[in-house]
Amino acid sequence: HNPQQCDSEDFPTRTRNRKHHPLLYGCRRYSFGKESLRRNRTIMVLGAAGSGKSTLINGMINYIIGVEWKDSFRFKLTDEGQLRSQAESQTSEVTVYKVNHQEGFKTDYSLTIVDTPGFGDTRGIERDKVITEQLRNLFSAKLGVSEIDAVCFVAQASLRRLTPTQKYVFDSMLSIFGKDVAENIRILVTFADGQRPPVLEAIIASEVPCPKTNKGVPVHFKFNNLQKNSSKVPAFESVQQSDSNLAGVS
Repeated sequence: HNPQQCDSEDFPTRTRNRKHHPLLYGCRRYSFGKESLRRNRTIMVLGAAGSGKSTLINGMINYIIGVEWKDSFRFKLTDEGQLRSQAESQTSEVTVYKVNHQEGFKTDYSLTIVDTPGFGDTRGIERDKVITEQLRNLFSAKLGVSEIDAVCFVAQASLRRLTPTQKYVFDSMLSIFGKDVAENIRILVTFADGQRPPVLEAIIASEVPCPKTNKGVPVHFKFNNLQKNSSKVPAFESVQQSDSNLAGVS
């Protein structure tokens, strides 16, 4: 596919109208920036409906492209109109975003984000099974995604027990990638403050397979989604990171 090209100054000002690059049934792909010779890292972001996943992804992208918290502008991968349309029609697809490396990025690599629809919405378990099958197709098809560096599970800090939906998400990933993927799982905790998130205890109690620190705490990153200014996307300065970085690479 020929990527849609945009110069670096186009990134932070507003959401661009983007052409849909056909990928697979149930999947969409967008490319940002000119193709780069830098290495690429691929992460998949999963979470239950309402977990704060979209806000987190937007914050992640703003950090990578160099937007500072004090700046008066933000870049959004998903515009609000699209979100409203998805909510009204209750149709959703797996979306692949390829952000090609440009000068000034805070990472030294390009980043591909596989954004999944929220699990556990009003359509029930049958819809969740469809999402799982879409992901299985994406990672097995010739024109799909061939590698994964991190599987990012998004969960709200205040949860004291994992829901059946969240357990299903973990089980689905193990069924697609095998048990070896456990070492690539990263827990992204949203709506977090300075305290230890209760959801970590829930993950431990549920015996979810994921990397842990030498104290037995799941490797995790904390994000504060409670914005001081609602027009801004939370920046990465609100992240508190454990002893492993997000993509599992240095």
